[in-house]
Amino acid sequence: MKRGSRKNRLLDLYLGVPVLTALTAAHRRRRYPESIERVGIMVNPALGDTLLSSGPVRDLRQAFPSQRLIFFCVPSNRIAAELLPGVDEIIVVRFTRPHEVVAQLRAARLDVLFDFTSWQRITALCTYLSGARYTVGFRAQGQHRHRGYDCVAEHRRDRHEIDNLRTLARAAGVSTGLAPDLVLPVKPEFQMNTNAEEVVVFHAWPSGAQSWLREWPTQCWVELAQLLAAPGRAFVLTASKEDRPRALELCAAMQAMDLPTEVFTGKDGLVSVAYLLRQARLLVSVNTGIMHLGAILGTPTVVINGPTAEHRWGPVGTTVANVNAADGSGGFLHFGFEFDGHPTDTMERISVREVLAAAKQLMGELQEPAGERA
Repeated sequence: MKRGSRKNRLLDLYLGVPVLTALTAAHRRRRYPESIERVGIMVNPALGDTLLSSGPVRDLRQAFPSQRLIFFCVPSNRIAAELLPGVDEIIVVRFTRPHEVVAQLRAARLDVLFDFTSWQRITALCTYLSGARYTVGFRAQGQHRHRGYDCVAEHRRDRHEIDNLRTLARAAGVSTGLAPDLVLPVKPEFQMNTNAEEVVVFHAWPSGAQSWLREWPTQCWVELAQLLAAPGRAFVLTASKEDRPRALELCAAMQAMDLPTEVFTGKDGLVSVAYLLRQARLLVSVNTGIMHLGAILGTPTVVINGPTAEHRWGPVGTTVANVNAADGSGGFLHFGFEFDGHPTDTMERISVREVLAAAKQLMGELQEPAGERA
């Protein structure tokens, strides 16, 4: 269930709640199985959510070292699921066809099913009908989705999503705390056109619900590149196939300012993008899946958050910096689609100078004021 589709969200709410409530009214929670051979995992379908889940997936792998770990994903996040460590099998499902999903879950003969999705009623319904001997899922405020689980954890607004995921795993007795990590193929087909000594990557286009409200103005990207320009440094704009035309426009605007720039679209999912980010001096991104990819890989990552709440969806990594609207107008997205009643220009309130300062600090190029030097 994509949070970017308003129609699907409304169907999930107004049809899913009564159906799920009626079906689970008589549910009695079952005991944890004494013997476990097959463990299923479902997460929210966005790339970022899937990449963040790599930490809790590692925890599950450690807790179930010899059991078969099966990851259920939708087509849109399969490219992220393929990078998760410790997964034995990936099964692609389509929640717009719930009868098929239930059949796939039942065919997997699961002993335990962890539903890491946070608000969708359809995933809770499919979990309830999955045939799994024991199910684990979230109770999220106002979502009316938790009654069919055997083990329930609270999904909270005041903690990062990775901590919510860890809480769910701990509710079922799994020790947590392993950091997100990804497994990349050893020999990807990776090639860049630039011969620059170092590369700064810009990722300007988010995905998901009302994504245009999480975009930074084009002119800001151009101005930032001008201020970051240095001998031997080139810029690479990463973009999906859908966003490639816009990336080419931004590329042309930067090239018109004599900034060496190229557009990079991964032809093998996220693998080549991951290798690009591993080689990059810096990633500057809006808050979206590529941001999480860079942060997890250890790329110095500056994130322009805007409406996205840092405490809920900020990057998880060793070298990261968050830039938020200084006036406090941003940071209101919890599940990712709560735009109604909030300002629509929070990204425009983030200045180039604020992003530049964060970038230079991560790159070790921020000079101290003369009065602060020894």
